[in-house]
Formats: sequence, structure tokens, C-alpha cells
Amino acid sequence: MDLTLGIVIAILAGAINGSFALPMKAVKKWSWENIWFPFCFLSMLVFPWLIANKNVPQLMNTYSNVPVGSIVTAILWGAAAYFGSLIHGISLTYIGTALSFALLVGSMSIVGVFLPMLIFNPETLSMSGGKLIIVGIIALAIALVVFIRAGKLKDIATGGENTSGIGDKVKKSAVTGMILAICGGVLSGFLSLGLKMPWAKSISDSAVVNGLADPSNATNAILAFVLTGGFIVNVIYSYWLLSKNKTWSRYKEKGVGANWLLIIVMGMIYSGSVILWGMSTSMLGKLGPSVGWALFIGMIAIGSNIGGFATGEWKNAGSKAIKTMLTGVGIIVVGMILIGYGNYLIG
Repeated sequence: MDLTLGIVIAILAGAINGSFALPMKAVKKWSWENIWFPFCFLSMLVFPWLIANKNVPQLMNTYSNVPVGSIVTAILWGAAAYFGSLIHGISLTYIGTALSFALLVGSMSIVGVFLPMLIFNPETLSMSGGKLIIVGIIALAIALVVFIRAGKLKDIATGGENTSGIGDKVKKSAVTGMILAICGGVLSGFLSLGLKMPWAKSISDSAVVNGLADPSNATNAILAFVLTGGFIVNVIYSYWLLSKNKTWSRYKEKGVGANWLLIIVMGMIYSGSVILWGMSTSMLGKLGPSVGWALFIGMIAIGSNIGGFATGEWKNAGSKAIKTMLTGVGIIVVGMILIGYGNYLIG
């Protein structure tokens, strides 16, 4: 029952996360940094700590019984992983949600799914279930190549026009956007790898024993500090851009009141999806972080593509580019099925 529920939660988390950037399209008069600065506060600092405090009854007691080194490592690990989120966030303004999330997913799968298996559970690689998972990972990597092809076809068809609908309307290189999305995915994949590390286990164990948390909620205590690390990196960069581009004044312009509500929605969607993914990892057996990550990011690609198509990102991309993109989505679906079933066989 927990295994099935874990799969459902991971898929739901991915579907939700894939849509977190869509409210950005409705933000008026603000540049990217105007959006990302308050988003960082809500999604990486305020909401994660509120959720952790709610789901870990004795949160401070949890941390008082954890080595300081584990907490410092969690923050530094989060800073590295969420530097990837920062890079991905920038790529959204170049290539939109559909393609950027698709490339993110393909690159995240290699680091976030394969490496934890190879390092912590190498024995599963020779099992029938493990082999299916490997084939599923290969499918995700193939999808990455297909998405790159789709992006190039789109760039040719649109003449390099920025169809993201996010931030200032200036011409931007699709190739640059794709490189940023892939690099962001590689770094973001370390989030999954981190949950298998000894420092993360010490925090999780303390959350259960000393914090009186349900095992399914123990990851909240880990993610609170990991996301804090991510907040530090993202907010510093956003602050620098606001000062460099002199866009602080845009917060004071008339007619931007609705923007704040949109940012709150973005933060709730993002934080909630990450917390749900963390919950799913405790229900998916020994390969929880790996398999949960694969299902999570697979649904991110599907959900973001649905949102991207619905908001007109591919309106003038041409039928060939759209068919190529949909082919990549289909390959991801196959990969998710293989990974899910492989984990079921391993148990």
C-alpha cells in the first residue's frame, strides 16, 4: 500500500511542480528578478519552515540532537542544488516552460536517479527490476536529445523570437537557454542524491526519534535546511540583478498588486510539490529517492509541456518541432513506466 501511495504522491508532486512557473506569464510590468526575489523568500524559506514546523512536532529538539556538520552540509548541499534551480529559472526567459523543464528533466535523471543507485544500492543494478530502471533512465536520456532537437527546430521556425511570455520581451538565444536548462538539471539532480547521504540520514533519524515525526514527514526536517541553502544563492543573485538593472522601482509602479498574489501562488505550488516528493521517498523502498525522483521529474516534463502548449509557447514553432517535442514526452512516459515497474519488482 505504501509503495503504491508513494508512486501516486511522486507523480502528483511532479505534475504540480511542472506548473509552478505558469503564473509568471501573468505577471505584469516586472522583470525576471522582480519575480524571482520574492519567490525565493516564499518557496525556499518561509513555506518550507512552516511545513517543517507543522509536520515535525519537536523540530528544534530534532536539530539539537544532530551534529552541526550535518546541518552545515545540508545548507551547502542545498546551495549547490538550488544554484541549478537558479540557472533553470533564468532559462525560462529564453525558451519557455515546456522546453526548459523537458531539458531539466533529462539531465536531472542521470544525476538524481542513476548515481544514487550506483553509489548506495549497486546490487540492484543486476536485478531484473534494476535493469528495467536502467532502461527507463536511458529512455529519459534519449528524451533529452529529442527535446534538444525540438528546441532547435522551434528556434529556426520562430527566428529566435522569445515566446516564453516571461520577463522583459527581448530576443534571446535558444541555444543559451538550452545550455542553462541542462546545466541546471545536472546540479538540481544532487537534491535526490543528497537524501541518501549520511548527513541527511542523521537529520531524518533525529526527526523521528527526537522530533516525534511520522517517518513519511521526516524529510521535511532535511529539506528545511536544504532549501535555506538554496534561498541564500537565489536571493543574492536576484538582489544583485535588481540593483544592477535598477528594477527595484518596479515594485512601486501602479497596477502590480495582482503580481504579489501570483508570486504567493508560485511559492505554494513549488514548496508543496517538493515536500510531497520528499514524502514519497520514504514510501518507495530502498530506492526511494531515486525512483521518487524519476517519477517526480518525469511528471514535471509532462505537466510543464501541457502548460507551455496551453499558453502559446509553441504557437509558431511549426508542426515538425511540435511533433518532435511530443515524441520526447512519449519517451518520458515510457521511461517512467519502466522505472516504476522496476521499483515494484525490487520491492
